Amino acid sequence: MTSYVNANSDLQTACWSATFGYPLGTVAWSAIVESQAALAAGTASLLAQGGYLDRVESAQELAPTPGYDVLRQLVHGAPGEPPALGAIANITTATAVVDRMEQAMAWALEITVHAEEKIGQPVSLFTDVFGTMGGVAWITIAADAAAADAAAQAALGADPTYPKLISGSKDLFIPGSGHVSQLTRFA
Repeated sequence: MTSYVNANSDLQTACWSATFGYPLGTVAWSAIVESQAALAAGTASLLAQGGYLDRVESAQELAPTPGYDVLRQLVHGAPGEPPALGAIANITTATAVVDRMEQAMAWALEITVHAEEKIGQPVSLFTDVFGTMGGVAWITIAADAAAADAAAQAALGADPTYPKLISGSKDLFIPGSGHVSQLTRFA
């Protein structure tokens, strides 16, 4: 499906396999687009193609439950080329208390910049446009599992200020809404 979409649309997609934090067997696709209009145009061109619809139909027997999609807006970071095969995406999500969104986003940006400094690689900060109201996501891409381990150790294990910064999120996010997951790019 990934190859078909990349060859037959303006969308550049990457396919990911869930490593941790998702139901077993989860597969996810991602694409970076300039706007909802660009996404709609790319999707419309695919929906007009019989080959795409045939692939969607044949995949229905492989997925016992309907898919779930999220549209996120980049708040901090810079979109780049899709990561190489074998790349690791570490994703942390939480749901802000809606009437504390301004404070939650200020804290989210502070922790993003701090994490970037500690791990020495970009951290992208997103808000959910569609999906969970108040949804916030931090995504870090590492070249491979060893690089992901090194980044995690630098951010969490070797930084005495990190726990204090994390405690600054109190009352900004819905308790229990935090979720940490990992995906590996395979197509």
